[in-house]
Amino acid sequence: MKNLIVHASEVDISTDTGMGRVEYYWKLAFEKAGFDFIHIGLKETGRLRHKALFPLKAYEYYKKLNVVPGAFIIHEPVSGYFVKKGVPCFVESHGVERRYWDAVINGQVPVETPSLRTKILYPLWRLSVCDKGLKLADRLLLINSEDESYVVEKYNYRRENIYTFKNGVDSYNKQLTNESPDFSVLFNGSWIDRKGILTLINAAQLLYSQGILLKYLLIGTGKDRNNVVSDWPEYLRKWIEVVPKFSQGDESTYLKASSLFVLPSYFEGQPLSLLQAMAAGKCCITTNCCGQKDIVKNGITGLLFDPGDSYQLACLIKTCYENESLVWQLGDRAKKYVQTLTWDIVSQEMVNYVIANTEELIRTTKKPV
Repeated sequence: MKNLIVHASEVDISTDTGMGRVEYYWKLAFEKAGFDFIHIGLKETGRLRHKALFPLKAYEYYKKLNVVPGAFIIHEPVSGYFVKKGVPCFVESHGVERRYWDAVINGQVPVETPSLRTKILYPLWRLSVCDKGLKLADRLLLINSEDESYVVEKYNYRRENIYTFKNGVDSYNKQLTNESPDFSVLFNGSWIDRKGILTLINAAQLLYSQGILLKYLLIGTGKDRNNVVSDWPEYLRKWIEVVPKFSQGDESTYLKASSLFVLPSYFEGQPLSLLQAMAAGKCCITTNCCGQKDIVKNGITGLLFDPGDSYQLACLIKTCYENESLVWQLGDRAKKYVQTLTWDIVSQEMVNYVIANTEELIRTTKKPV
C-alpha cells in the first residue's frame, strides 16, 4: 500500500509528552496528505516481561498485519528489526542513544555511574539494536547537528541521507511579559542531574552572595516540593515554587509568571520547553550544546553558556536582572525566530522529505531497498 506509513515506537502518540507530541503532529500531517498511519507501540505489543523484547514484538505485530507499507518510520531503539526488509526505512532519533551513552561513560553528563552489570548488558540489549538501525537505515531523521556529526563519524553514514528535523511550537499572539512584580527564573524540566540542576542551584547561591535574591519557578519536575527543595540551601527554599506536573494548556500561565527561562542541561535532543519559552517571547538562557545551540543564536535570540559553568550562568542571569531592555529585546527576537516553527509547518516539511525520498529510493533501486 503506497499511501501507508507504519510507525513503531515505545512512546505513545500523545500531546502529553515531548516525543509523543512530535509524533502526534507527524501523524496528523501524514493523514492530511492522504496517508494511512499505523502506529505500533506498547498498547499493540501488550505487556512485556522486559522492554528489551519490544523491538522484536513490534516487528512480529507488523508481520501479523499482513500489509506492505510505502515506508517505515521507526524510532531508533526499535530500528534494528525493521531495516533492510524490502520497505524504505526512515529511522527517527530524538537524541542518539549511543552518543548519550558515550557521554555518560566518559563523565560528560553528571549521572550516577552505571553498574558493571549495566555496562555489560545495556549495550547488548539496547544499543546494539540502535547501532544496526543507524548503520543500515535508508534515511535518518535526526534532531540536532551534534547527532548528525556523530553518526557520520561513528557509523560512516552519508550526510546527504540525513534529515535534521525541527520540533514545533504552539504559537502565542503576543509576548508574554512577567505579570509578577518579582524577577522570576523559570526552569521547565525533570528534576534530574542531566538537566543541570546543580548548575542552577550553584548559580542561585552565587547571586544570593551578591545580594541578588530571585524567585525560582520550577515546573514539570516530576518530583514534589519536598524532594526538590531538599537539594537547595535552606536560606533559598522560601523563594522556590515547585509544580511537579502541569497540563499543556497551563504552560502559558507559568510563562507569564516568569521573567526569563533557564535550561542548564548537559544533554538534550531539541527541547520543546525551550522552543515554547521562545514562542512566548521569553529571554532564554541555555547551554551551548545539542539542540539548544541549533535553536539559540547567542546574543541575538537568547544567551548561551558552557554546560556546568555555574559562574557563567550567574553572570548571565545578573545581566538580565539589571537590564530589562535586553530581556525584552532577546525575547522579542526569539518570538520572531520561531514563528516559522509552528507544528503544521515543521511536520509538513518532514512529511515532504519522507514522500520525496521514498519515491527516490523506489525509482533508483531495481529491487526492493
